[in-house]
Amino acid sequence: MRGLVIPLALSILAHVVADFLFQTDAMVNEKNNGKMKGFLKHWCVVFGTLLVLMLPFKLTDVLMYCLVLSLFHILIDVFKAQIERERGPATKFIMFVLDQFMHLVLISFLLPISSFTVSRGFSSFIGWFSIHTGLDLPSLPLQRILVVIIVYIYVLFAGAVFIRKLFDLIYKNVPDYLQRIAGDSSVLDNVKTGKVIGIFERLLILTLYLTGNVASITIVIAAKSLARFKNFENKDFAEYYLIGTLASVMIAIVGGMILKVL
Repeated sequence: MRGLVIPLALSILAHVVADFLFQTDAMVNEKNNGKMKGFLKHWCVVFGTLLVLMLPFKLTDVLMYCLVLSLFHILIDVFKAQIERERGPATKFIMFVLDQFMHLVLISFLLPISSFTVSRGFSSFIGWFSIHTGLDLPSLPLQRILVVIIVYIYVLFAGAVFIRKLFDLIYKNVPDYLQRIAGDSSVLDNVKTGKVIGIFERLLILTLYLTGNVASITIVIAAKSLARFKNFENKDFAEYYLIGTLASVMIAIVGGMILKVL
C-alpha cells in the first residue's frame, strides 16, 4: 500500500475538488430533484478532474480506474439522493457524513486492485523541469503537500456544507428559519454572506493553529463579532451566529489536529 499513497491522495483530492469546488448549486439542485442531467454533469466533472490529476501515470493504467471510480461515485450520489428525497434534515445530515465516508471507502477498495506506473512523458517533464528551474521535484514532500491541500478544502468548503446542514437540523421545527433570523433584508444579506465569511474564518483559524498562533484565534473571532455587533439585538440571529462560529472554529481546529497527527 506504500506505493499507492500518491494515487490515494490524488484520488481523494479529485473527489473533494469535484464535490466542493466544481459542483455548482444548479447541479446540486438538479440532483436533489432527481434529474439525471445533474448526475451526468457531476460525473463529467468527477471523471475529468480525476483523469487530469492522474496524468502523471500511464493512461492505460488509470483510464479504467478513473472510469470505474467516477461511475461508482455517481451511483453513491444517486443512492444518497433517493434516500434524502422526502426525508427530514436529520437524515440529510447523516447522509452527508455517510456519503463522504463511502467515497473514501470506495477509493480505498479500488486502489489495491489497480496499477499505477509513472509515464515516460511525466518522467521526462520532471527531468526537464529540474534542469531549467533548479528545483528537484522528487525531493519535495508531495504526500504532505497533497494531504494539506485536501484537509484545507475539507475544512473550508465541506465545512460550509456541514454547517448549513447542521443549521437545517437544529432549526428543523422552525419553518423559513433564515427569514426569521434575518428580521429585515439587510440582515438577510449578512446571513447570505456568512458562508463566505465562514470560509475565510476557517482559513485563518486553521492556519493560525498550524503555525502555533492559537492565541491569535481569539482576535479573529473578536473582529468578526465586532462587525456583527448591531445584529446581536436580534436574539435569533445571536444564537445563529454563536452556533455557526463555534461549529466553524471546531471544524478548523479538528482539521489542524488531523494535520498535526498526519
